[in-house]
Amino acid sequence: MPKCIARKLISLSSICIVASLMSFTANAEPVSYSVLQAEKGEKKYLAYCEECHGEDLKGGTLGGALLRGNNFLGNFGGGSPASSLFQYISEMMPPESPGRFSPTAYTELMAYILKRNGFPEGSPLPTDLDALDNLTVGE
Repeated sequence: MPKCIARKLISLSSICIVASLMSFTANAEPVSYSVLQAEKGEKKYLAYCEECHGEDLKGGTLGGALLRGNNFLGNFGGGSPASSLFQYISEMMPPESPGRFSPTAYTELMAYILKRNGFPEGSPLPTDLDALDNLTVGE
């Protein structure tokens, strides 16, 4: 393939990526969750997650990842789609049995984590990955 055609394809690809990112940002809304989701999520968290991640979400006796503060926001904040957090916890947690909970249970856990990180209550979190793609975590 001649170099000029390859450069044009690379440029065109770059433009498409930037345009899709701009589209995501333009259509995305800030993440929120319902009070009920956060309450249910807290119960599940205390039963299944606290031992690894700690009561304060800053690490437990088994050394689980920090789920509160700058570490959490660095991984899942900064305008990231809410689907990133949902996918991570639903595909990786709990470590001994990833994906064992229902999508509803994972969104409840997610709501509790968001609450503890100071995100506002509002509309319930959807369980649909495509809908979560249109919600941003932080700015």
